[in-house]
Amino acid sequence: MSITTIIHILVEIALLVVLVVLFTYTVKKLEARLKQLENKVTHLSTISKYFPEFIEKGESITKNITEDLLLKQDVLKKLIVEAEKASEKLSYVEEKIKEKKLDKGTIDKVLILVNQGFTPAEIAPKLNIPLGEIELIIKLRKYLSSPIKEKL
Repeated sequence: MSITTIIHILVEIALLVVLVVLFTYTVKKLEARLKQLENKVTHLSTISKYFPEFIEKGESITKNITEDLLLKQDVLKKLIVEAEKASEKLSYVEEKIKEKKLDKGTIDKVLILVNQGFTPAEIAPKLNIPLGEIELIIKLRKYLSSPIKEKL
C-alpha cells in the first residue's frame, strides 16, 4: 500500500470522524430542543385544561351584561316615553299661558287653593277653569318640584 493511499484513507477517516462528531453534536442539540418543545407542550396541555372554564366564565359574564343592558334599555325606553308625555304637557301649558288662559296669577291661585286643602273638583268652579287644567297644573307642579332622579 502506498503512502498516498494511506493518506487518502486517513483523510477519509478524519472526515468521517468530523462528520460523526458534527452529527453527534447536531443530534444532541436537536434532543435538547426536542426536550424544550416537549416541556412546552406539556405546559400548554396543562394550561389548556382551564380554557373551557375561562371561556364559560366569559360567556356567563357576557350574558349577564347583555341581560342587564337589555333591562336598562327597556327602562330607558319607558323613561323616554314618559319624558315625551311630560314634554307634551309642558307644551300644552306653554300654549295655554301664551293664550293667557293660564297666566301666572291663575296658576298661583290654583296652587294656593291646593295648599289650603281644596280638591281640584272644588277649585275648578271657583276659578272657572276646566278640571283637567287644574289637575295638569297640580301634576306639573309636583313634577317640577320632584328631585331629578324621580323625573328620569
